[in-house]
Amino acid sequence: MNIPSDVCLLIADHGIGDHYIVAGLAEAVRRRHNVHVWMAGRPHLGFVTGLFPSVEHYFDWPADADGAALGSWKIEGGKMFYAHFPKLELMRAVGYGGFHFLDAYRCRLDLPAETQLSRAKLPSPREVSQAGARLQAEGFTPGRSVVLSIEARSTPTDGIDATFWTLLAEKLQARGLDVLVNAAPTTQVPAGLRSLAVPLAELRELVQAAGFACSVRSGISDLVSNLRCPQAVIYPDVRYWSGPLFEGTTLSRFGLLKSPHEVVLRRDYTQEEVSALADYFAARVVPKPYIESTFNSKFTPQCLTGINK
Repeated sequence: MNIPSDVCLLIADHGIGDHYIVAGLAEAVRRRHNVHVWMAGRPHLGFVTGLFPSVEHYFDWPADADGAALGSWKIEGGKMFYAHFPKLELMRAVGYGGFHFLDAYRCRLDLPAETQLSRAKLPSPREVSQAGARLQAEGFTPGRSVVLSIEARSTPTDGIDATFWTLLAEKLQARGLDVLVNAAPTTQVPAGLRSLAVPLAELRELVQAAGFACSVRSGISDLVSNLRCPQAVIYPDVRYWSGPLFEGTTLSRFGLLKSPHEVVLRRDYTQEEVSALADYFAARVVPKPYIESTFNSKFTPQCLTGINK
């Protein structure tokens, strides 16, 4: 590939969260290293760079190409740079003494310790309105529905299983909320729960239209983290690399205007803990007549801002 002398191509060939973080740090890379930023990665994740204007171009990275071997040893114009962690060396420190997942990326990209992610572009009013119409067509109420993301690819989910999600759904429904599982192609949807097969590139607007989101800690948690709606993220009480999963990956370190509600659960979680999580969402519901009249007139991301508390 012919890369212009004022451009560095960042290779991000891992998952959703990795793409989100690398793209979110592109503006900092541009300023720090005085280069324009292009990215290359998995074809189905190219949409993530559209959330961050500092990534000027995105290319599909060949699955059989070794980005770590092909990348330059430093970020500079005219070169490719592998933005993940060769042999996972920096990942091994995550969780140790407060060392966070974002710190590993700051180190890898040679960014100052105080560097924060850029804020991802929010869904447009048109996108949210279309997503709300889809929810209504599927029998869910915009502004009163909780989207559950129940899987993780690279972080542990110990104990946060079908039994947990079924119990949480029952308690949410008992409080007057609709519940839907975000169903990826391989998702095992718990019996009795409704789901939607939402294209990943459309998930943000659908969550915003639904009104609420709850996820086990995963790349989906990163992807929807800055949306203007109440969210909860569940962390199994387990070790992740060199410390607790929560300490190494908490979204409170993402510099968000409003961090999600974060809950650490042991395998022997109690009914009371699940009820408290359901209560968190129920306490933030806008009255149904207001939601319906708002959606029927002009449903926008800003309509629900007042309940993101």
